[in-house]
Amino acid sequence: MINQEHHADTILLHTPTYSEHPDADRFRNQFADLLKLPVTIQADGRNIWQLMDNEHCLPSERIPFCSRILKTEQAIKFYKTMTEDFIVYFGYDGKEWRRAQRSMARLAHIGVKTAFPLLKTGWEDKLIKEFIRDTLKVCLPEAYLYLNHNNCLPCFKGGKQHFYQIWKHYSEYYEKAEKAEYNIGHTVFKDKSLEQLRHEWESQIPMFKDEDDLRPCMCAL
Repeated sequence: MINQEHHADTILLHTPTYSEHPDADRFRNQFADLLKLPVTIQADGRNIWQLMDNEHCLPSERIPFCSRILKTEQAIKFYKTMTEDFIVYFGYDGKEWRRAQRSMARLAHIGVKTAFPLLKTGWEDKLIKEFIRDTLKVCLPEAYLYLNHNNCLPCFKGGKQHFYQIWKHYSEYYEKAEKAEYNIGHTVFKDKSLEQLRHEWESQIPMFKDEDDLRPCMCAL
């Protein structure tokens, strides 16, 4: 779509949290090279750990201040610098219409137009990833080997299964999350701390299925 319409006027906007898997930058830059467009950065400058220290609070699904401060507010700040009419394109898949509605309403409130081309096609997550890998020949971010998304490590809006995968495959990030709980004095989950969950997972049969032979192929052939 970019190659067919307004290539010279297209901006690839990235609002980094500086807390993603390092391979996310490789993917982003490789994709930008494919489109022959630079990545434009609009950043708060802090990572999630610095933000939690400053806010003295753990983010969650109910209070997602991490996304608001590091992502949404930065994007809006960039939009306000624009001097010509523009449209914000989102890459939500065919099942993410609720997210699309929220984004549309939030930006319509400040007069920003939005479009959701993948949502209109009905393409879902699996098909989109296959297209990127097999047709565009871009290897998917490594985080997709174990996680359902390519957000921060960890994503404090995730559930126990997400944190189990973080503990199992990215233990250094799990340890940082444990320390954040201790320093702030609150826990991610109401019933147990991350330390308690770690002890359970270390001593019991894994409670979540993680079959190595069923992991998707991430790299282009």
